[in-house]
Amino acid sequence: MKRSRIKRSGKKTKAWDAERAKLKARFAAVGITTCELRGRLKHECSWDNYLGFAHAAKRRKLAPEDLGHVILIDNNAHDIIEHLPPEEMKRIVDETIAAREAQP
Repeated sequence: MKRSRIKRSGKKTKAWDAERAKLKARFAAVGITTCELRGRLKHECSWDNYLGFAHAAKRRKLAPEDLGHVILIDNNAHDIIEHLPPEEMKRIVDETIAAREAQP
């Protein structure tokens, strides 16, 4: 029986995992614990379930200093903005960040 190799996390994945751990604490500290696009983007919002961070660009195109420039949204919203043109995805993320009452 042939065994497959175990795929190890790369440098970028490890950097994102470390940044995500920090972001979770910072967002919770300022009370951002639900989908930030609820009411701003037409989608079936799961409100506080299936949340994740969305960047202004595809993660593979980000510089390390851009990892923390994110919004917290549910998977349904993430699927929608991921398929928009890059400039539209960036606009949504940037406007959502600017509209926050408190920054993490």
